[in-house]
Amino acid sequence: MSEFSDFFKRLIQEKNINVYSMVQYCNTDRSTMYKYISGKRKLKDFTLFQKITEFIRLSPQEYRAFLEDYHINNIGEYAYYCRQNVEDFILAFPENLSPPRPPALSYAPQPAQAAQAACTPLYTQTEVNDHLHWMILQESHVPDGHLGMLLQPDCEFLFHLLASLKPAQTPLRIDHVFCLDNSEQLTDRKKIRRLLYLEKILPLLFAGLDYAPHYFYDDVNAHFYNLNMFPYLLLTSTGALMCSPDFRQGIVYHDADTLKFLWRSYEDMKKNTSPLFHIVDSVLDECNALGDMGWGLAPCYVVQAEPCLIPYITPETLGRALHSQIPGRNALMDELQKYITDCQLRIANPNMHIYHTRQGIGHFLKTGRLQEIPSDIYTPFTMEERLQMLADLARDSQTGTHHMLQGPLAALPLNLHLSFNLNSGYILFSDHTGKNIYLIIQESSTLSAFIDYISTLDESYICSPQETAACIRQLMDGFMKRSMKDSMEG
Repeated sequence: MSEFSDFFKRLIQEKNINVYSMVQYCNTDRSTMYKYISGKRKLKDFTLFQKITEFIRLSPQEYRAFLEDYHINNIGEYAYYCRQNVEDFILAFPENLSPPRPPALSYAPQPAQAAQAACTPLYTQTEVNDHLHWMILQESHVPDGHLGMLLQPDCEFLFHLLASLKPAQTPLRIDHVFCLDNSEQLTDRKKIRRLLYLEKILPLLFAGLDYAPHYFYDDVNAHFYNLNMFPYLLLTSTGALMCSPDFRQGIVYHDADTLKFLWRSYEDMKKNTSPLFHIVDSVLDECNALGDMGWGLAPCYVVQAEPCLIPYITPETLGRALHSQIPGRNALMDELQKYITDCQLRIANPNMHIYHTRQGIGHFLKTGRLQEIPSDIYTPFTMEERLQMLADLARDSQTGTHHMLQGPLAALPLNLHLSFNLNSGYILFSDHTGKNIYLIIQESSTLSAFIDYISTLDESYICSPQETAACIRQLMDGFMKRSMKDSMEG
């Protein structure tokens, strides 16, 4: 028995379905249908599944529940919800990355207990939050301030507070150690913790903070939530706060010897962790880092709204577009040309799969810019250059390397670029200042989650090679007509 077969059987009973009539309608045999109903055989034929739902006459809510059980029955609960989580992460990725700026962060009254004793118990969540606010604000005004955290990225108050810091005025270094599940586990709400944590972390990076996350593997529930008194720790240069995972109780230490001991213990523990990612935020580092990420491994995936046009930039186009007065221009030209050549070799790999959207092509036609190239080092590509690059892309789309996305992923955010292979991967976005940030990810489970999602995209999400090429040419024609009309009217 399975949840699918149980639901199937219940629908038949509640709707008084004649199984023999359903068998005839679906053009299958009775014994096979009864095996599906009893759970003795998995229903894998999606066309047959659709025929069954048509005959049973399901409401939209019943259909969604039945479809979910169908997929879970075939691929497993964890795989199904993992793919759902990845899709939700992609589609919810913010376009506007301006971090919150609550005015309260500029001032926080010192808690009454803060200066009274070397060790102070905190009895309520309000007291814990007051001390968090005070400690972070104080540390943000310390030259070379340093914040150490041993806690899960699941506190809305704390991470909203951190994302509100202004890095130009707050040279605060933030080290963060947290736990990742050492087995495939879902939360009570069917969420994957890795992606939940990444969502919580990203606002700190959008804000441009000096933030370094480190992870270790263990059972998250056992390590933090099962009768552990004060497993969370936050350290500054003047205090240490230990608290419960729900931030409802805690204890604060201000004694210098205790603080020194806790910092030493924290640094020793951090040596046994791994960085969740490393950040690349300069053009030369980008060329070097991205060129050495195992792109020869199969398979490789690129998912982004804008088309992958770097391979179609000619030396002449690059020479014209790159600012003439930029420092170290010749060296930068050489590195960029080498990177372009590497990209040309990658797209020649039959195991390379590149996805883009109609909106992304329209944005490139309108702006003449590619997010992968920082906007401050080049001028927009000319209309002729844009059209030639897209014509080359339309030609190569026939090979099946480039794919136009449709369905839900047609709304892929313009600010999100994903690229993954079996060895490594990265997430590219621009922070609130417009600066490009590459998160180079090597944590295996995070890579696997993205690769599994992309490699199993439903066919309804992807245009055929012919449809992709035709759509590109249609967008080019529309752009040329609009440009000619604007020129005549101007």
